[in-house]
Amino acid sequence: MGNSLKWTGIVLAVAAGVLIGFALTTVAYRHRLLRVPGPHHFIERLDQDLKLTPDQMHKIETLIRDTHIKMDQLHEDFRRQHQQLIFQTHDQIRALLTPEQQGKFDRDFGRPGGRDRGREHYGRDD
Repeated sequence: MGNSLKWTGIVLAVAAGVLIGFALTTVAYRHRLLRVPGPHHFIERLDQDLKLTPDQMHKIETLIRDTHIKMDQLHEDFRRQHQQLIFQTHDQIRALLTPEQQGKFDRDFGRPGGRDRGREHYGRDD
């Protein structure tokens, strides 16, 4: 019975700690003691430290927004090239195999990124 009471106390203490931590974090965000990092925080800090003019603020916001659009496109281009390289490698491996091996390869490994068996051999599932 003593062991059960001990574990109950530990569980209650952990739960209380989580709830208190959540409450304190919520209050800190609400009263701006903590901030979510991101471009808005960066712009606010620039404005606060450098005393930006409204024109400078607008140009910086536009520059950051355009940069994020370009970065998103770079990520998409990289993802597409990454997938294309994996497909090419898969096809090159398949071309080196005999017809009998190709059948087993197709069955066991499938095309990467598809719903086929064996795709865990190609790393992450993006």
